[in-house]
Amino acid sequence: MRSEIVESLEDDGFAVQDGGTAAWFWPEYKRFDPDLIILDLNLPDGRGGEIIRDVRAKSDVGILVLSGKRDEADRVIALEFGADDFVVKPCGPRELLARVNAILRRSARTVTADDPSGNKAEFGGYTLDLLAMELRGPDSAVLSLTTTEFALLRLFIERPQRVLSRNQLLDLLRGEDWAGYDRTIDGLVSRLRRKLTPPGCEHQFLKTIHGAGYVFTQPVALH
Repeated sequence: MRSEIVESLEDDGFAVQDGGTAAWFWPEYKRFDPDLIILDLNLPDGRGGEIIRDVRAKSDVGILVLSGKRDEADRVIALEFGADDFVVKPCGPRELLARVNAILRRSARTVTADDPSGNKAEFGGYTLDLLAMELRGPDSAVLSLTTTEFALLRLFIERPQRVLSRNQLLDLLRGEDWAGYDRTIDGLVSRLRRKLTPPGCEHQFLKTIHGAGYVFTQPVALH
C-alpha cells in the first residue's frame, strides 16, 4: 500500500520519501524537511501518536494520519495530538490526494489582499497576523499553531463575543475543506485554550457555554 501511495503522489508531481519505521522517520524528517507527513498509527518499532506529539512540539508541518484503526477514540487522540486529518484505510488515491491538497492549501495560504488593511487582529495583548499565519503573545514571542488551530482561531476572532455551536464551527471548518466531528472541536478548543492561557492565568479567551457551544470573550481590533 505504501508503494502505491508513493507512486500515486509522484504521478501528481510530489517529491516523496517513504519508510516503514519510527527509526527511519526521524533522520529522514530532519534531512528532507517535508511540507506534509502521511503517517500510520501502528509502526513496528513505535507508535504513530508519539511521532505526531513530538513533531507537533517543534513544527506546524501538515500531518495526515492514514490508519486501519476505525474507533472514534483513535481519531480523537490523533487529532488532539495535533494531526490535521485522519483517513481510514483503505482509501482511494483520489480521496487521499484531495486530503493532501487540502492540508497543503491551508499550510501555504498567504492571502494577498488588494487592500493591505485588516491583515492583523489584536485581542487581549495578542496579535494574530492573518497573512503570515503567526500568533504573538503579549511578550511578542511567537506561539506555535497548527493549521487547524489557526483556522479555528480565525473563525473565533472574525466572530468575537458571539456564541458558536459545535455544528456551526464544523460547518465553517468544512468550508475550508476540513473534515471533523463534535469531539474534534472540543479537542481543538482545549488546545487553543492551553496556548492562549499563560501559566497561572485564570482568564479564558474561549468560554464554554454549556448546551450551546463556545464564545470568544475578547473584543478584537483589525488593522
